[in-house]
Amino acid sequence: MEELNMTQEGILNGLPREKLAEVLDSFRDPEVFNAVTGPWKSRVVWQDGMRARAYMRNHQVDMDEPGDLTATDVAASAHEQLLSAIGSCMTVGFVVNATKQGVRIHDLEVAVEGYFDNIRKWAGVEDEGNPGYGKISAKCFVRADADEETLREIWRLAVEGSPVTQSVANSTAVETDFEAIG
Repeated sequence: MEELNMTQEGILNGLPREKLAEVLDSFRDPEVFNAVTGPWKSRVVWQDGMRARAYMRNHQVDMDEPGDLTATDVAASAHEQLLSAIGSCMTVGFVVNATKQGVRIHDLEVAVEGYFDNIRKWAGVEDEGNPGYGKISAKCFVRADADEETLREIWRLAVEGSPVTQSVANSTAVETDFEAIG
């Protein structure tokens, strides 16, 4: 199957297989490992109302809330972007693991949804409870050149290896600080 899925250029699923193998193997080197471990950074700057702009490396992402919350709804909210980050990270993991196994992907979609435990705490109308997602679910829809068992294993590897998913699923310490300026 591996040879059938290769293009003449050695690219599968949009990834150069040989280079991917080199990059992934380079993580064994302590210097490379330390460089990719972090710190990963984002700086978020308030724009106006409920709008904010996040800066990451040389990228920026706008965030807003729905109009019915008195916001302008010009961008997805931070919590929607969290769901998207989970889905995106799982998608990348699926593609990497499929490519490593020589599996050509034709269509891939990850649908993610979440339900808040107690949004009233965020709104300030209740003091107790978790304002965050109490449950997040993700479902993979894929059409690829492999049997269902192989695809399920690739999905398992993608979920278990997803840094974003595992950061959310496992208790991750969030340390905060504060400084009044001006």
